Amino acid sequence: MDRKTIIAFVLIGAVILIMPYYFKVVSPEVPEDEVVQGTEVGTDEPSIPPYGEEGSTPTIPVTPPGEDTSYQSHDNVYQDDAPAPYDSDEKIVTVETPLYIAEFSTHGATVRSWRILPSQSYLLEAEQMVRPEFSDQNLTLTALGGLGLLRTRERVFELTGGNISLDEGDEADSLVFFLPLGEERWYKETFVFHADSYQVDIHLESRGLGASTGAISATYGWGGGLATTEADTTQDLYYTEASYYMGNKRETFKTKGKENDSEVVSGATKWVAQRTKYFVMALVPDDPAQGADLRTWPHPTYEGKYLPKLYETNLVFNMPQGDLDQRLTFYLGPLDQVQIKGVDSSLDNVMSWGWPIISTFSKGIFHLLKYFHHFIPNYGVVLILFSILVKLVVWPLTYKSHKSMKRMQMLQPILKETQEKYKDNPQRMQKEVMALYKEHKVNPMGGCWPMMLQMPLFYALFIVFRTTIELRGQPFVFWINDLSMPDVLFSFPFTIPLYGDHLAVLPLIMAASTYLQSKSTVTDPNQKMMTIMMPIMFIFLFNNFPSGLTLYYTLFNLLSWGQQKMMKTSDPGLEKLVEDRKAERELEIERENRRNRKKNRD
Repeated sequence: MDRKTIIAFVLIGAVILIMPYYFKVVSPEVPEDEVVQGTEVGTDEPSIPPYGEEGSTPTIPVTPPGEDTSYQSHDNVYQDDAPAPYDSDEKIVTVETPLYIAEFSTHGATVRSWRILPSQSYLLEAEQMVRPEFSDQNLTLTALGGLGLLRTRERVFELTGGNISLDEGDEADSLVFFLPLGEERWYKETFVFHADSYQVDIHLESRGLGASTGAISATYGWGGGLATTEADTTQDLYYTEASYYMGNKRETFKTKGKENDSEVVSGATKWVAQRTKYFVMALVPDDPAQGADLRTWPHPTYEGKYLPKLYETNLVFNMPQGDLDQRLTFYLGPLDQVQIKGVDSSLDNVMSWGWPIISTFSKGIFHLLKYFHHFIPNYGVVLILFSILVKLVVWPLTYKSHKSMKRMQMLQPILKETQEKYKDNPQRMQKEVMALYKEHKVNPMGGCWPMMLQMPLFYALFIVFRTTIELRGQPFVFWINDLSMPDVLFSFPFTIPLYGDHLAVLPLIMAASTYLQSKSTVTDPNQKMMTIMMPIMFIFLFNNFPSGLTLYYTLFNLLSWGQQKMMKTSDPGLEKLVEDRKAERELEIERENRRNRKKNRD
């Protein structure tokens, strides 16, 4: 590496280190007195006004008979049945299964608590899915009819049924929430729970909501967001998103979460969902809904790099006859591929598999690791086996690449001589160099093929270890107790830019293996500096990567180094050519020296 290249690396590093401070200067944080005031965490009301309150504009699609879908705003509520005061008697009913414990309230027939129990190896402790400060917005209906706007979150329901406790193998049990609306008008929600599934069957029914017009439309959904579950909240919030499935394609609700935002779409909708890094809530109607209504607002008190997006995800139902009769499946549980595919095969799309070209590798690696795990209980050992398997697959290509690199190294003196000889004629020089490559079967890019082949595998492994819940909390040995997280040995009381606030050991071992491998292959003096710079860069890069990914890369480096030591690549013909050209060059230099000495004597 020449001097200019070194200076370039230093300047790039300096710019990267300075950038965070630069952004603080050009985009300072908003002073506290300028921040939009919200509700403190732990209160009952969110920072965004619900449908129908002052400052909000509810948008609900209505399809009168014979007319196209239109969007209208209404603020009135059923006048003959005013909302019950929220401080009235509330009844909480508990549903307990081997997989979760849930609490439902008669206030709005909402979910006040939903704790996932540690029934799987990736569930180390009970995980709360509900944000308690927004629990009154979970599983609520907003219906627009001839008499105005009905918001179930403001009503107190009558309850049929009590606490439910299901053991493994028990038959399903149900809760019925009934809301009388006067003059033989009513609304009812029936929930059916199963002992062996996170799925809940929901049946929504109503009579008389359309009143005299016969037109009714409604949104039904989950409006309180999902709770953060991971110790690394940054990662959890990074993967938090909402989406819907329409036209055989998953669409993501794109928002930065820094301000109130919404998206209302019309069309056959197969499901709506919102997820965090490892958990998902989905509403899947038996028959496609007529649209989706998604909203978000920023958390009123949270401070951090990634804001918690408090999503509201609703299905839109148009009922021209004015009465509601909808069946759907509600899922709230882990992003386990087997579990969510049991709800609907297309729900697998809510998982993060990477770009289309990468997703095939991601899914293949995931299923292969899970298959090995059936026989080998330790995922770390599975990774060792997987690394060996990959090395065996790419062995012929690596051997061919290594042989090409050796020939390239041996040809260096001849190449330099050719370049020097034709330096004034670039076209002739290129022609002669390519002729040398062709004659001795040298591919200048041959050394890059193994790395290029590994890149999709590397990125796919990154996705698998960072986003699939099956690898969450899976230990290997010693201090490596979670292959989906960095193998932190200890944390610092401060943060080092680009490095982090902890020391991970595997990146240091991986950097050493990278140096060992590079040192045995690089012979060009101009590339010597790269053998030092690359390992240092990897230490910074991998310190925050999943330890499973770093373990794989380290093992692959060590296997590649061992392969290089085992391979004996020789080419007698090329070696003889290099020696002959070297001898000719030395003889020519000697003749030139003789001529110069004779000239000096004369």
